[in-house]
Amino acid sequence: MPSDVSQADTTPSARRRRGEARVYDFRRPVRLAREHNHLLKVAMQTFARQTTTVLTSSLRAVSSVSLPVIEELSYDEFLGPASDQTVCAVLSIPPWHGKALLTFEQGALLAMVDHQLGGMGSENQPERPLTDLEQALLRQLITRILHELSFALETIAKGVQVQLIALEPDIRFVQAAAATDPVVVCQMELSVGKRESILNLCLPYTMLAPALELATRKDDPDTNRLRDAALAQTQRRLTAVDVEVSVRLEPTSMSSRDILQLKVGDVVPFPHPTASPVAVTSAAAVFARAVPGASGRNLAVLIVSGR
Repeated sequence: MPSDVSQADTTPSARRRRGEARVYDFRRPVRLAREHNHLLKVAMQTFARQTTTVLTSSLRAVSSVSLPVIEELSYDEFLGPASDQTVCAVLSIPPWHGKALLTFEQGALLAMVDHQLGGMGSENQPERPLTDLEQALLRQLITRILHELSFALETIAKGVQVQLIALEPDIRFVQAAAATDPVVVCQMELSVGKRESILNLCLPYTMLAPALELATRKDDPDTNRLRDAALAQTQRRLTAVDVEVSVRLEPTSMSSRDILQLKVGDVVPFPHPTASPVAVTSAAAVFARAVPGASGRNLAVLIVSGR
């Protein structure tokens, strides 16, 4: 290697920018289809732009998140380069199943806290665990970033809500996938003031693949017509199905001794106020509220509200 080539120029992202060849492992073929890769890249580009705005406004310092480089690795390969100073935000993304990871360099997070508290975000940050106060400040900031990630992932699946489960000081203690399981890693360069670091989003392939497949599926008109007809027929048949409905008072508590001593004629008081509506349920789900009454000689209830 020539002496004037820096270590940063040997990274996979740098080689890709220069159009150089990269290692291909035939034992682990590429799983992301071209259209899936494009859809994910568009989403991550949106995330990068939105996060840039959030960080700049929140930290009052010029910040930027670069366009992502998307790679497919095994989970063990993703963890390999991680250092002791890598802090990991463990995420859930309902309705997707599994855990995703958003990793930061600890020094970059401490610089963010410094900016939040009015400091200059010095590059010389202490190498120590985050304090409770620092974690509280970072949780607020990361939550704002996750709102932007939810917005970006809307291009893949509607109704996605990214949630922060935990902030772990050592990524190697987080088991988001088995060592050999494939993951999709979106690597971005994070700049806050003069400090530059790496921001990684790791998504297990089993979490991401179903959503990408559904988002890019293009059915022919005949298939769509048959699906709509089947849906309409199912809905018509369900409307004629008999469903058992119950009326439920507020429950009461009794000891086992009192239950065993119950006999005919005993009165069991319930805490349900006489002026409060009762719950109308089906399959243990409350779908309406009603007041008790009578219809002729039969006991009945009058529906007064939904749920």
